[in-house]
Amino acid sequence: MTSSTTSNRRSAASKRRLAGLAGVIIFHALLVYALVSGLAQNVVQVVQQKVEVAVISEPPPPPPPPPPPPKLEQVVAAPAAPKPQAYVPPVVNSPPPTATPPLNAIAATTSDPAPQPPPTPTPEPVVTAAPKGPISAKANCSSLQAPEYPDKAEQDQIQGVVRVAFQVGDNGRFHEISEIRFEGIPSRYRSGFQSAIAKALRGYQCKSNSLLQQEFSFKLDAAE
Repeated sequence: MTSSTTSNRRSAASKRRLAGLAGVIIFHALLVYALVSGLAQNVVQVVQQKVEVAVISEPPPPPPPPPPPPKLEQVVAAPAAPKPQAYVPPVVNSPPPTATPPLNAIAATTSDPAPQPPPTPTPEPVVTAAPKGPISAKANCSSLQAPEYPDKAEQDQIQGVVRVAFQVGDNGRFHEISEIRFEGIPSRYRSGFQSAIAKALRGYQCKSNSLLQQEFSFKLDAAE
């Protein structure tokens, strides 16, 4: 009894499954047929119409705001220049020549300080002019001395002429030799002649701040 009931239930469940499976197959077959027959195209058109209607039914955008009004510049008129007035000279009442000056004027006159003496100008320093050129020592020196004959030159019988230009300082004494020229004297004897001449020039008393010249002749047969 129990086994037959169970088998009946299993057969009924399997029938329902077959019926459901058949219904699903039929539904898919109808759907394929609808797509092929154009039913789906109509559905798409209906959806597009709804979209277009929805788009068209949207409210238009608000209009743009009006432009701002132009600024009005206020023109200020320049003030008119004042008219020139005629110049009227002030009236000056000069006192009569015989009137006595007031006491205040006398007091003010007597209270003025005495004028200061002009400043004493400072004497400018005396600038000693540089010598313009060598001048004769014999005409501008009061004390002249002859140079000694160098011993070596005298032993070797060396003779010649030496021309010297020298400077004299503020005290009228020899300062230095500016130029010296030798004639007929070999070079190895020249330093001896120059030393002898410089020694003699230190004893000269000449015109101050001057450039002098002198010629010395060294001869063995006669002194200068």
